Amino acid sequence: MMRQIFNLLLVVVAMGVGVCAQTPPAKTGEETTGTISGRVVNDSGQPLAGASLFVRPVNPLATPRNTTTDADGNFRLNGLEPSLYTIIASAPAYATDTGGAQPTYYRLGETVNLELVRGGVVTGTVTNSAGDPVIGVRVRAVRIRDAKGQTPQLASLAPFEVSTDDRGVYRIYGLLPGTYLVSAGGSGGFSPVFVPYDSDAPTYSPSSTRDNAAEISVRSGEESSADIRYRGEHGYTISGTVKVAATSSATLTLRAVGSSIPLASSFQPQGARGFNFAGLPDGEYTLRAQEQFSSLTANTAPVASAATKRITIKGADVTGLELIPVPLASISGRVVLEPSKAPECQGKRSPLLAEMLVQLQRPEKDVEDEDGIFVGLFGPSASPDSSGSLMWRNVRPGKYRFNPLFYERYWYLQSITMSTTGAKPQKIDAAANWTTLKSGDRLTNVTVSLALGAASLRGRLTRAQGESVLTGTNLYLIPSEPDKTSDVLRYFMTQILPDGTFGFRNVPPGKYLAVTQLNGDASIATQPGMREPEAAAARVKLRRAAETKKTEIELKPCQNLADYQLKQ
Repeated sequence: MMRQIFNLLLVVVAMGVGVCAQTPPAKTGEETTGTISGRVVNDSGQPLAGASLFVRPVNPLATPRNTTTDADGNFRLNGLEPSLYTIIASAPAYATDTGGAQPTYYRLGETVNLELVRGGVVTGTVTNSAGDPVIGVRVRAVRIRDAKGQTPQLASLAPFEVSTDDRGVYRIYGLLPGTYLVSAGGSGGFSPVFVPYDSDAPTYSPSSTRDNAAEISVRSGEESSADIRYRGEHGYTISGTVKVAATSSATLTLRAVGSSIPLASSFQPQGARGFNFAGLPDGEYTLRAQEQFSSLTANTAPVASAATKRITIKGADVTGLELIPVPLASISGRVVLEPSKAPECQGKRSPLLAEMLVQLQRPEKDVEDEDGIFVGLFGPSASPDSSGSLMWRNVRPGKYRFNPLFYERYWYLQSITMSTTGAKPQKIDAAANWTTLKSGDRLTNVTVSLALGAASLRGRLTRAQGESVLTGTNLYLIPSEPDKTSDVLRYFMTQILPDGTFGFRNVPPGKYLAVTQLNGDASIATQPGMREPEAAAARVKLRRAAETKKTEIELKPCQNLADYQLKQ
């Protein structure tokens, strides 16, 4: 139970780290119900009674809510303030895949349908070289690939962990489908309770080091076996001190070089002399420390984070390390709503600031090279206050782009700008360029402008009778007006569904060229990707293809163009 709670808290913390949302259905009229309701079912569609729901608003200082499902798997939460919400469901022996980077956000009045997967099981026996049971040793299962063979984008800091019984038998249940490494021994730093095997190097199934470990396949509702012949090899220690104030504490995360999955975590309490990782084999590691918040409201103040430290263990303990935290960065700005004089746009509802989120997104490669510890309580995302002001606190150094999320169909993202200071202030197009942050930076004057007048487009790709749409066919909208070609916010893409249908929303009015592409350049395979500076050459190539095709579509302010027939 403690493991499940710890994993859930880590998921909640991690959700704010460079995430993006799936778009909920469009709504009209003011949302005043203050209610989110829904249903939780298993992967067979049967209702799950007594499932737990954890509901969190994007505002980090707002209070999360909890509830459970009734006998029919239904739930309902009343009295909610306008906001975007994330919802996590859990039930004994079931699992939900929270390892991705794209949580869904929900608004008041929406109906939520959540599906939990029956978890798989890994079980086996841990014995020593004489064949006797090893009693009370911790056994851990770490998922290294999901059911599709992909590395999880967000690894939990706590593995699935149990101890063997008096027969040396262990059983780990509620595992997501995928591929796992199973090990026994070594502290890992995840449990405060010491057992005699914590100082040993981990033994991986069947009886090997991590490099030669067997990969265990886990399927939903099925049981897999992984016996371990315990080696009992001596492990080494990494220890040292994080230099923080006497009133502060620190969290530390350790991982093997080249791996995105954390090996262990540790905690340096207030006033403590330092940290310690035990039971480590020879190898190369990266270690990162971060100042720990003393309370939830501390997220409103800057914290400090130490840079990643690379450590090599070669036949001896590594002691006396010193990590000196350096200040993180912050950005401030505002959201501006620009009205429209077009008659057809009058009376349209404005976006609710409480239902907006502006996220900071890192380059994909930087995300892959992440060092496995989360910044801040909710990461680099910001929701505007009642006046439209934005503040990103506790942002680690790196390159970022801004990704606003809003949900009113007649509005579009007009611009994202940043004003420099000094004798000759300049306005920078922050939508088309990376914003680079260094330790301690305090950037200001970011303006996110939303404008009224967005159009929507729905249609179908016309094909010869009996001809199907090939998987991986994308449809692109490219600005055809010469003065708009350099505006990355005028470039749109969507996947064409197998039945040939497609749709676009929140598109600025104007003239566009439409072109399809099958499994094209990977840099423009997603809409955020095609807007990145590195995709400039791919956008030019795509524009040339669109100009050759000569399929022009004109979208007028606040127009809803439906049943458009696009010729292939």
